Amino acid sequence: QIILWGRTEKCLKETTEEIRMMGTECHYFICDVGNREEVYRQAKAVREKVKIFVVTSNLLFLQVGDITILVNNAAVVHGKSLMDSDDDALLKSQHINTLGQFWTTKEFLPRMLELQNGHIVCLNSVLALSAIPGAIDYCTSKASSFAFMESLTLGLLDCPGVNATTVLPFHTSTEMFQGMRIRFPSLFPPLKPETVARRTVEAVQMNQAFLLLPWTMHVLVILKSILPQAALEEIHKFSGSYTCMNTFKGRT
Repeated sequence: QIILWGRTEKCLKETTEEIRMMGTECHYFICDVGNREEVYRQAKAVREKVKIFVVTSNLLFLQVGDITILVNNAAVVHGKSLMDSDDDALLKSQHINTLGQFWTTKEFLPRMLELQNGHIVCLNSVLALSAIPGAIDYCTSKASSFAFMESLTLGLLDCPGVNATTVLPFHTSTEMFQGMRIRFPSLFPPLKPETVARRTVEAVQMNQAFLLLPWTMHVLVILKSILPQAALEEIHKFSGSYTCMNTFKGRT
């Protein structure tokens, strides 16, 4: 079964119906993951309302809705500099993009550890490792999220049956970063959402801790670790990442 959380009921309904048409049972709950009290309340609702039929030794019984794979995917971006950003918008980014993972993981991880069966998945961003101007709220939240997942992953090493996966994709062709432009799109085309989804599932199946998409992003990490700051600044300017948010029109 799949359970969806989100703030917009229209999107939740559409996605739920799409999943059900593929033959998979799906439920949705309206929840702002940036609000910890709402997360805890909806987690309780999931356990009370979602029942799973389990067959074992020819016996059929009901089991509460234990979450065994948690995918933290919620995020917002405002696409502004620090001085142009509204204080509430800055707080919103940190609450949803970073703290939301604290609340959801804190709520569902204990039962995974008890069952010795579970997986925490974080859809992060390559901007967690290499920030750009014009998205200071997003880059900060993703860097914090990466540190959270890195610490969590290490903490689960001695926990049998429970693993974590962090996915760090390059620009993905969704409405979120609509309008963002880099200088050489043919060399670094945006990723398709289907590609990111497929590779994420594969990483979870292989218990892969960290996944950079595409593979060329590994070069970025290596360069950042060996080149001086002045050289990195020139690379940013040449590639267009220094000004890529100037045309940003994404959905905030």
